[in-house]
Amino acid sequence: MRMGTRRIVLMVAATVFAAACGDGGGGTPGATPTATPHPTPTADGPLLITIRSLPGSDLDAGWSGIWHNSVATQDTVVTANLSCGGDECTIDGTHLVGQAFGGPLPLSAGGVSVCVLSSFREAMTGTYDDGSGCSESSASLSWRVFQVEDADRPCPPCVGDPTPNDGVKDGTCSGGTTPGAACDVAGISDRFQNTDAGPDFGMTSNDCLPAGGSVGDLAIDLSPLSTGTITLDANLDCLSGAFPPSSCFCPGQVQPNACDPDGVCPASGVCENGPIDSVCANQPFRRCRSGTGKEDCDALFPGAGTCVDQPRPCFGRNVTRVGTCGTEQTTLVSLFCIPATSAAAINTTIGLPGPGAIVLPVSQVRTLR
Repeated sequence: MRMGTRRIVLMVAATVFAAACGDGGGGTPGATPTATPHPTPTADGPLLITIRSLPGSDLDAGWSGIWHNSVATQDTVVTANLSCGGDECTIDGTHLVGQAFGGPLPLSAGGVSVCVLSSFREAMTGTYDDGSGCSESSASLSWRVFQVEDADRPCPPCVGDPTPNDGVKDGTCSGGTTPGAACDVAGISDRFQNTDAGPDFGMTSNDCLPAGGSVGDLAIDLSPLSTGTITLDANLDCLSGAFPPSSCFCPGQVQPNACDPDGVCPASGVCENGPIDSVCANQPFRRCRSGTGKEDCDALFPGAGTCVDQPRPCFGRNVTRVGTCGTEQTTLVSLFCIPATSAAAINTTIGLPGPGAIVLPVSQVRTLR
């Protein structure tokens, strides 16, 4: 079988964190190639695979559970080279070092809001099977975290850009370091899209960066980022002596979760005995007073819905995420540790250092270049 060089385009969110849990679709990706049945490389050029992150992502960050059920940005683009012999390919992302990993990631819950800028700090490596769509890779990222005050606009939006990632700056930055600047949308967070605050507030761009100083450059290792099943068992002692040995996942983690009374997460995956969080049903980044109906939600923020009480999500002693293979649609998963920031309010509210988990559905389109 002739050896060839191909190119894979990974449209993923980061965002790992990559990133905030949504109904989405959120815009048509730019320059998406026309699908072909399953082309093979020819002497005329390499195979181009376009992978676009889809709605339905799930991002769980930190041990407290406040930032669980967030979503990652969709419609973001990263490229990596593949060297292939038959269907077996090796990923070479050497050229990605220092490049952005998708658009800025907005996260907000529990009264704490941040904008995360993600970039590759090392080359992306791994394997990809062109016949099954299965993959296992390693992405070493750097998250630059900015703490912001706007719960409904953690990252400066790119307003009015009709086609994400087409290289054409048809939008305008709203706020941030370059208000009024031209921008091209690099990712969409359904959590913040089409709210009363602004219809495009979920559309982020690397042309629209947050103002203020960073509260930390965090090393995030998505290793592996896989289409398979990944399991992580607690095997470290928590900093707090109130919990049994080997109850925590990450170095420096204070406690396993926020569950009352003893930090035991039931099989349901939520703290059934509390704590209970009161949030707006349609905009869960907004807190409200329990039992107030629409008073703190829809009456103040049209579309926010009714105030609902919900038990806090939690990590148990074992965390498992299941990916799927597929040549047209697939699901990538990863488990990782998130270091502490320099902002005590963020660390206490989210539960950092602590574990993180991402489930990222993507679609794949093959073309010959």
